[in-house]
Amino acid sequence: MLGDLQRGSFLRGLACGAVLGCASMLMPVIGLGSTGTLRLFGEAPRCIDLLWAAVNANLRGSLAPFCLILLCFCLQLKKMRGLLAASEPQLESVVRHEQLLDLCASLFFGVGVIWTAIGMRDALLYALGDPAGTTAQGAIAVLQRLVDGGILLALSTTIVGGIGGYLMRSVKSLALGRGLSALYIRASQQVAVEGLTTLRRIEQRLESAHDGSATARCG
Repeated sequence: MLGDLQRGSFLRGLACGAVLGCASMLMPVIGLGSTGTLRLFGEAPRCIDLLWAAVNANLRGSLAPFCLILLCFCLQLKKMRGLLAASEPQLESVVRHEQLLDLCASLFFGVGVIWTAIGMRDALLYALGDPAGTTAQGAIAVLQRLVDGGILLALSTTIVGGIGGYLMRSVKSLALGRGLSALYIRASQQVAVEGLTTLRRIEQRLESAHDGSATARCG
C-alpha cells in the first residue's frame, strides 16, 4: 500500500514537472509584463490565444496525431492497470496491451521524426524557392525564410516527440513495472511447476510398474 502511494506521488510529481517544463519553454513566447510578471494573470482569454498561437506555430499539423496517440496511450494504460489488478490476470491480454503501449511510444517518436522531415523540406523549399531575391536580400532574409518555411516546426516536433516518447516509457515502467514483473515471474514459475508435476507423475508410474512386476515375480 505504501509503495503504491509513493509511486502515485512520484507520477504526480513527474506530471507536474513536465507541465512546468513546457510552461518554461513557452515563457519566451508568451512574454513578460512591464512589472516582470507573466501576462498570464488578468488576461486569461488573451493568454489562451497566445498559448494556442505558440502551439500552432511550433507544432502545426503534428498536434492532431500527437494528441491522438497520447489519448490512446492513456486509455491503454488505464486498461493495463485494470488487467493487472485482476485476481488472475490473463497473460495473453497483458502482453497484447503492453505491445500497444510500446507502439504508442514508438509512434510518438515517429510523428516527431516525420514532421521534422516535413518541416525541413518545407523550410528549404521556401527559402530556396526564389534564389535571386533571397541572394539580393542577404543572409538574414534566408534565415527568416527558413523560419517561416518550417524550420521551427522541425525543431519543435523533434523535441516534443523525443520528450513525449521517453515520458511514455517512463510512465509505463513506473506505473506497471512491478505488476508486469510479478506476472512474468509467476508465468515462468508455472512452466517449471508444470514440468516438475509431469516428472513426478512419470516417477509414480514407473514406481507402480516396478512394484507390479515385483509382485508378479513373487507370485
